[in-house]
Amino acid sequence: MLKHISSSLEYRAFLRDEKDHLGYAQLKRLDTSKFHSALHKLRKLDVDLAVDVLFPLYSVTGRPAHDPAVLIRSFILMQHLGYLSIHNWCADLSSDSLLQWLIGSFSPPGPASHYDFINRLTHSDPHLSDLLQQGYYTKPSQKKPKNNDKLINYSHSETLFLADKYKNGAEWDRDRMIYTLQSLFNALAVIPSSDMGFIESNNLILSGDGSSLHIHASPFGHKVKLDKDGNPLVRYSAPDADIGWDSDLESYYLGYTLYNISYHNPHRSVDLPIYIDLEKASRHDALTTISASARLFDMNPDIHPRYMCFDAASDSLAIFQFFRHKNIIPIIDRNQRSAGDNPFDKFKLNENGVPVCPNGTPMYDYGYDIQRKRRKFRCPLRMNKISSCPFANECSSSAYGRTIYVNDGDDIRLFGPVPYRSEKWKEIYRNRTSTERMNTRILNDYHLHQMKIRNGSKHAFFAIFAGINIHLDAWIKDEL
Repeated sequence: MLKHISSSLEYRAFLRDEKDHLGYAQLKRLDTSKFHSALHKLRKLDVDLAVDVLFPLYSVTGRPAHDPAVLIRSFILMQHLGYLSIHNWCADLSSDSLLQWLIGSFSPPGPASHYDFINRLTHSDPHLSDLLQQGYYTKPSQKKPKNNDKLINYSHSETLFLADKYKNGAEWDRDRMIYTLQSLFNALAVIPSSDMGFIESNNLILSGDGSSLHIHASPFGHKVKLDKDGNPLVRYSAPDADIGWDSDLESYYLGYTLYNISYHNPHRSVDLPIYIDLEKASRHDALTTISASARLFDMNPDIHPRYMCFDAASDSLAIFQFFRHKNIIPIIDRNQRSAGDNPFDKFKLNENGVPVCPNGTPMYDYGYDIQRKRRKFRCPLRMNKISSCPFANECSSSAYGRTIYVNDGDDIRLFGPVPYRSEKWKEIYRNRTSTERMNTRILNDYHLHQMKIRNGSKHAFFAIFAGINIHLDAWIKDEL
């Protein structure tokens, strides 16, 4: 039973009124940069914004529950200080008055309450009671991809099916395990960042990418007993994980794929995660690109990206069509295995997708016709880009000069409002590195890779809370 969620005003009053309980040594620690930044961060966090998310998680009867606001601040502080274990964190929290003062309670919750909070937010069953057959995880193929390639374990018909499934939204997909957790992230981080101007609402550039998340669980499990046929039954600590391919390490691994969609704010020089998801390790990024983007639009209807950037793993016709259907321009690198060195050769265009006139000069880009979905190119001589041309009388007798149209329908992946490899395409695509930096921050700076946790719910929980910490870091940086 949840009686009360303490407000931000109550928290600030606690900090003010109870500071006298800290001794001289604790006050000296508070003056260090590590704890001073932690205090600044926790004062910025407004748990009031998540009340509508938190109250439905608790029963109206039963034993009074710990204040969720205290638990949220506890997890934020735990990650900020670099703890890798809930038990180690709670052990220090129970005996350190400075940590207790920072989270807003001198009667801090124990490990069980912390784990219970994770289970509530992820709607996960804490009891690993299911026994499975030995060899539960599918063995990987003996054939490995080469040259840092992704593992191709999907078909283009799957992306087409998924694009059609999500084209009208993702409202039907809200029963997923971490929807409530993502809603908390939205309430505490994404919406406040948008309100403060860290995230633009319109015409913004977003980028998405996945990263391999290795877990500390055995693929062999723990043998418990034999079934009636004498076959061993095994308990796995991460039954929702599976085996995927890590293209950076060029090896198979047991775990998940951490996927994020991020935004780079060039004016404030900050990268912010907008959406964080966790998928099976074996799931290809091309499929997650569609589902994650659709879920993002469902959860953030006020965010309207103009461009979305992805790497070559998302180079699929269905993905281009999915985003164009939503009036978003996809900026996606080409898969060189199918494109070759110059994908424009068959259209008699140069490597930047521009027609070349008979004298070898690229024609002048006259703009994009959004109604007819085609780009117009004109004679460089008639546009005064060159002073003379030996073919001036042969190309066209018109005073307007020779004109060429390149239609989206020729290849939607190459042509469109922003042609592939054009200067504008390259400028927009540079934003994609923001999502790679986000994966690095979550996995390494906030130690998700080092944490000794097992199943998907805990990995998703700490990934989301790392995202909240990253937003808080940006807010603090802006004030320095």
